[in-house]
Amino acid sequence: MSENHNSTALKMDSVSKSFGGFQALRSVSFCCQEAEVHGLVGENGAGKTTLVKILAGEYQPDKGDVFLRGERLNFKNPRQAKEKGISLIHQESTLIPYLNAAENLFLGKEPRSRLGFIDSTTLYQRAKEVLDQLNIE
Repeated sequence: MSENHNSTALKMDSVSKSFGGFQALRSVSFCCQEAEVHGLVGENGAGKTTLVKILAGEYQPDKGDVFLRGERLNFKNPRQAKEKGISLIHQESTLIPYLNAAENLFLGKEPRSRLGFIDSTTLYQRAKEVLDQLNIE
């Protein structure tokens, strides 16, 4: 968390996106400051998922700009977004039954050793930290 709670963390400025003849987003602007929590609420088909997928690099806007802490973003894919700390968790509540809680928690984001293997010690340490922060035993 930043010391300056008034600095802009995320800004989406006049973002538009169409799919064929369907206008999913038309000049949407959104801004949130460091240490703020926001909810994106709207009816089905209102464009919430499209907006979030633009932020996460799954879609590119037809028009408009996206800024993260003042840096203009132009993600071509989700990997580029992930490198900046942005990833989308799709609405799926199913766990992988043969993985434990820590492995499910970090699925796709497992800490790796220098050789590219999953670092189990770090994985379990980070999982414990998350559970401690949430007061879950």
